[in-house]
Amino acid sequence: MIRLSSGTAIELGILNKKSDIPPTTAYIMIGEKCINKCSFCSQSIESSTRKDKLSRVVWPEFPKEEILDALRIYKKKNIKRICIQSMASEEAHKSVLDFINYINEKIDMPISLSAKLESDEEINKFFSAGVDKIGVAIDAANKELYEKIKGNNYDEKLKFITEMSKSYPNKISTHIIVGMGESHEDIYNLYNYLNENNITISLFAFTPVKGTKMEKISQPNIESYRRVQLMSYMINKGYSKECFEFKNGYLDNIKLDNDIIKDINKGYPFEIRGCKDCNRPYYNERPGSTIYNYSRPLNQSEIDLAIKEINL
Repeated sequence: MIRLSSGTAIELGILNKKSDIPPTTAYIMIGEKCINKCSFCSQSIESSTRKDKLSRVVWPEFPKEEILDALRIYKKKNIKRICIQSMASEEAHKSVLDFINYINEKIDMPISLSAKLESDEEINKFFSAGVDKIGVAIDAANKELYEKIKGNNYDEKLKFITEMSKSYPNKISTHIIVGMGESHEDIYNLYNYLNENNITISLFAFTPVKGTKMEKISQPNIESYRRVQLMSYMINKGYSKECFEFKNGYLDNIKLDNDIIKDINKGYPFEIRGCKDCNRPYYNERPGSTIYNYSRPLNQSEIDLAIKEINL
């Protein structure tokens, strides 16, 4: 089973709908059944959510031939990368390899893969097939939450990602989801560690999905999320922990220099970051609602709003 995010299908011209923010990556999901039990995920084996959804995005199914044809004749300049989201199963991983081999010599775009891979052999197999970057999600920002929400061993996962980042420099990425019960200091500790080990990090705001175990958990407070965005932006820029003042785990104050103030006034810290050319439109929000991750440069009114929301 091969699915495209609705925004991708619209951008490629195979779904006749409108989208106000075009994706800069073609998002593809492969596999029918995920064996993972992630409490927040619509694709979890324990979720009762419709299986054409991931987060709040709908992913319609298309034949691989139609997807390839659409990619080959694509003339616009928005999409610059392919990102494949694989279900956690041997069958799905085989289908991903088959699809990569099917498109590899026909499409000149870098390919990212997000999958539950647990050995160097598995990682190397996908890099050898032509994948440019591999994401192994951590999601939860501390050991207790990770093992409760994902049901796996946190220390083993962190060790594995670290080892793979050393074996494949600048080729490994991961996700952190903000708002699942962690503290800001938890996020700082994990984010800084990953950054020091040259692991690309994508931030997501927790999004409750009906039919999952965490469907009744609210999205994070926007002040809280904006502060995490700015903190992570500054970590990427090389700022030390001395710039961040935590009070009972909450990021109570941030010391700003002129360079960071200039960047804030341009909206840079509030734009999506992660893999190159990935903008994930409306992955965490609906059009017209509170925007957590801006998928494009902010206009002045959005910058003013973000500065008000961060409340420093």
